[in-house]
Amino acid sequence: MEKEKASTISKVPEETKELNTKEDVVSRGDTLKPGEPNERAKEPDKGNGGLSASRQEVITNENASHDDIQRSCQQLIDDINAKRKRDTDLLNDFKKALEEQINTSCSVLEESIVQTYEKHSKTIQDKLQELFAVLERISKLESELMDFRRALGVLYNDMQVV
Repeated sequence: MEKEKASTISKVPEETKELNTKEDVVSRGDTLKPGEPNERAKEPDKGNGGLSASRQEVITNENASHDDIQRSCQQLIDDINAKRKRDTDLLNDFKKALEEQINTSCSVLEESIVQTYEKHSKTIQDKLQELFAVLERISKLESELMDFRRALGVLYNDMQVV
């Protein structure tokens, strides 16, 4: 019976043997990780040197894995920096658009104020001219009153002398 199993296993095509599942790798104790190429799994061990070669493969794989992680981290950092640059550019564009809107709003407000000034300026100007005319009449009346007081003073003095 054992021989039948052995002969059945030997009859399985090579392609089927190459398929290594995670469970197969762990159960065999292979140093390969599940995502590694199957070619390394086919390499035969070479006596005492096989152990050190296997260890070198692990170190190489760890270095490759380390390099992959380092590259992935660098890619993530580059992506973050690119997104930050986009965010900064977007913020600058937003500031420019906001400044343009503020300038437009200020221009509209300034124009409205100027129109209001012009509208009320005529009324104010008329009132001021009227005020100055009244002040001028008051000045003339004060002058006439002073002349009248002087004349009255002279008349009083003349009446007292007589």
